[in-house]
Amino acid sequence: MLACLLLTASSAEARVESKEVSQSASSVANYWTPERMQAAKPAEQRFGGAAARTEAEAAPLPWTSAEVTTPYTQAPTSTHGKVFFTLGGGDYVCSGTALLSGNKSVVWTAGHCVNEGPGAFATNWEFVPAYKDGSAPLGVYVAENLFTTSGWGNSGDFSYDLGAAVVAPAGGTALTDRVGGRGIAFNYSRSQTYNSYGYPAAPPFSGERLWRCNSTLQTQDTGANPATLGIGCDMTGGSSGGGWIVGSSVYSVNSYGYDNQPNVMYGPYQGSVAQSLYNAASAG
Repeated sequence: MLACLLLTASSAEARVESKEVSQSASSVANYWTPERMQAAKPAEQRFGGAAARTEAEAAPLPWTSAEVTTPYTQAPTSTHGKVFFTLGGGDYVCSGTALLSGNKSVVWTAGHCVNEGPGAFATNWEFVPAYKDGSAPLGVYVAENLFTTSGWGNSGDFSYDLGAAVVAPAGGTALTDRVGGRGIAFNYSRSQTYNSYGYPAAPPFSGERLWRCNSTLQTQDTGANPATLGIGCDMTGGSSGGGWIVGSSVYSVNSYGYDNQPNVMYGPYQGSVAQSLYNAASAG
């Protein structure tokens, strides 16, 4: 397990880091054989030791988690999908959400699902909307450009653990023309009821099905600056990057947790830095 990090912020986080990905759709599709998909590790950010002091020290209020039972290929469930990528010489899985945008091609996820933080950007990056039991009923969308905040890309700051991909059309159809798209929110009240989606792959989950946690705001990690949001959720690695939905818009993503808070998931607050990231991706 990683040691607990001290999270800080500075004006530098307002910048956005990006990379044009030199990969063809066919080469990425050929890379991700069924065997590689099954062997890919869940991207997980968990910290041992004592958690940073939070606003709420009491046990979380009631929350629920359940496997999604609505048809995966029908909107809005179809906007959620599984992410596959290579980073630091290893193959990993995360989760992501298709967003409405001018280019119809933006996938929103966690920063650590596109970049080492700090370090290199991922390769072999693809988004599989409506993934279920190894199937890709709505096609596979390969990244052309990857984006993250400079706070994540330069410092690994979990307050800014956000990432985005601009994906190429699949079968001649742009992403949101096929799967629909979620909206996105910035600079909102933190007190919301969040529905967090993801493909948890670490035990006891398999990574083959979409899950959802429903929770009000339980706590805030004030060791981060700005403080990150904490909700009740037992999803494990692989769910990273899955969108927190309020109404029909993404308000945060699954980012990290603490070993001594097994049923709390933290996600970054989406302020002006997140808005700059979205604007850069939607223009990409």
